[in-house]
Amino acid sequence: MLKKIGAAIVFSIVFAFNPFNPIVIGENSNSNYRSHLFEKSSKKLIDSSKISIGGIKLGMKEKDIIKKLGKPKSRTIKYNDFCDLRLYTTIWKFDGLEIEGLSTTNNPSNSEVHQITTYSSYYSTEKGVKVGDNIIKALKAYSTLLSTYEYSSTLSTSELLSKIDSENRLGYANDAYGGLFFSTNKQRNIREIRLVVGAC
Repeated sequence: MLKKIGAAIVFSIVFAFNPFNPIVIGENSNSNYRSHLFEKSSKKLIDSSKISIGGIKLGMKEKDIIKKLGKPKSRTIKYNDFCDLRLYTTIWKFDGLEIEGLSTTNNPSNSEVHQITTYSSYYSTEKGVKVGDNIIKALKAYSTLLSTYEYSSTLSTSELLSKIDSENRLGYANDAYGGLFFSTNKQRNIREIRLVVGAC
C-alpha cells in the first residue's frame, strides 16, 4: 500500500516541483532500454530501503520518528488528491529537516514516511554524507550505485562532476523514479539532500 500511495503523491512532488527529475537529462526513459543498460553496468540502482537521513528511513511511522528525533517543531496534516488517490500527507518539521508521510486516514500515527529532506549539516545519510560536504564525498560514498547521469553509459568522475556543475544536482534513482538526490551550489557543496520513495 505504501508503495502505491508513495508513488502517487511523489509524482507531483518530484516531477512537477522538484528539480531532481532523472528523466530531464535527455535519456531514453523506456524501462526495457534502462534495464538493458543496467545489466551492462557493474553499478546498480539504489535500494532506498537501505538509505537513511538523520537515522530516518522510508516507511517509518510517527512513533519511530519521535523515538529517533524527539518531538517535532511542528506537525501538519493536509489532504491531497494526487494520481487519483485520496491521501493525507503528514509533515513533521525539525530544524533543517522535513519528513513527509502518507496515509489513507487523517491520523498521523498511520502515516508512513515517503520523503525526507534536509538542509542542515546536523543530519547525515547512513554513509555520513551531509549538507556542506563537497559532492565528491557523495560520489565516493555511493560509487557502486548508478547515477541518473549514467543511464546511457558509465561516466568517469570528471565527467560526472562536469554534469553536476552544469545542473547543480546529483541523483541516484530507484526503479520507481524515487531515490537519493543531492542539490549543490556552484562550489560543489551539498545544500540539500532528499530521499524519496518513488513516483507514479
